[in-house]
Amino acid sequence: MTGPTHVAIATVATIGLAAAGGPTPAGLGWLAVIIGSLAPDIDGGGYIARPGSLLGRLLPRWVARLLDAIGMTISNVVRSIFGHRGALHWPVWGMILMLLGVNSGQLWLAWFGWGYVWHILGDFCTVSGVPLLGPLSTKDIKWSPIRTGTWGEALVSTPLWLLILWQGRNFIPPQAWVWVDKFVDSFSAIFL
Repeated sequence: MTGPTHVAIATVATIGLAAAGGPTPAGLGWLAVIIGSLAPDIDGGGYIARPGSLLGRLLPRWVARLLDAIGMTISNVVRSIFGHRGALHWPVWGMILMLLGVNSGQLWLAWFGWGYVWHILGDFCTVSGVPLLGPLSTKDIKWSPIRTGTWGEALVSTPLWLLILWQGRNFIPPQAWVWVDKFVDSFSAIFL
């Protein structure tokens, strides 16, 4: 799955949890969900490894380039150690982070773990799969034939984004929508 789809999956899951009467993240919690939903791909050189490109309109150009250089360096080191969709794609890490966050009272960490788990579940729904049972088994397990970046993924992500626009304002803090608008502008600049 691509970064925007991972964000959409974790956001809809969080809205669903809140709508069902579960906890709703505060502002920092929402940011943690979004970053957590991208974090496992630090091993792949995607959006999470290029934060300057993603936030380009919000930052001075030199800061964006510096962040991209740091992110890609970290990504390359992590990928050389773990490979892509290796140990960082074990859902156990997200569950550990959630437990640590709840037990320590650091709810942002729990929300980060929540987003992390939803990333793994999203990749589980691709033709490549993930080592869902890691570390017990490193065999990739997959659930559906969706290929990353194809029309199949768009068929999944488009309704999710529409649901976020429809229900998100009920659960996402109003001040976050200012950042959502800036993010959309920044994201649009990358692709348009």
